[in-house]
Amino acid sequence: MGLREAKKLRTRQEIADLSEKTVYNYFPTKEDLFFDEVPAREAALVSTITGRRQGESILEALRRLQAAECPRLSNPGFATFARIIEESTALQAKELEVMARFVQVLTETLQAELAIDERDARIAAGLLVSIHRQLFRAARKQALAGKHGPSATRRLRADLDRAYHLIEHGLGELDRPRQDLNAIHTA
Repeated sequence: MGLREAKKLRTRQEIADLSEKTVYNYFPTKEDLFFDEVPAREAALVSTITGRRQGESILEALRRLQAAECPRLSNPGFATFARIIEESTALQAKELEVMARFVQVLTETLQAELAIDERDARIAAGLLVSIHRQLFRAARKQALAGKHGPSATRRLRADLDRAYHLIEHGLGELDRPRQDLNAIHTA
């Protein structure tokens, strides 16, 4: 089986039916099997930045990408995925590794796209990935609490709005009176 055929496998069951040697040709660890969408997510982050709309900021483009993911993360089936991660320290460690990889990829992308200092690109990438990670964690928390559907999607999008507001307007917003900040970010 070649890489092209491996990429055509649509279910984890199809992957499970492969011999162990064949599987590990394409997925170095069991955790990589579980996080099989990571390469596509990484590519989406990069292409969202490099292919953003005319006049669209990087923040607006990433917010649009992540907001589009909210319905998928609010699907009832996401609860199974969430439960498996929450019950596995190995998968939680892999998630941290994935997020660190996203920071590196975004650092390189931001540096190239904006011609900025590597240190500034790394700080910005870290902040942007923290939003991504928090969205994923909030979606898991909702899923495990049995919250899904349109109301869960609205809540995730409200969380995104709040996070991007803090990034866009500065973390000094944390000092604003709570009622002012809550008025801006309600689901």
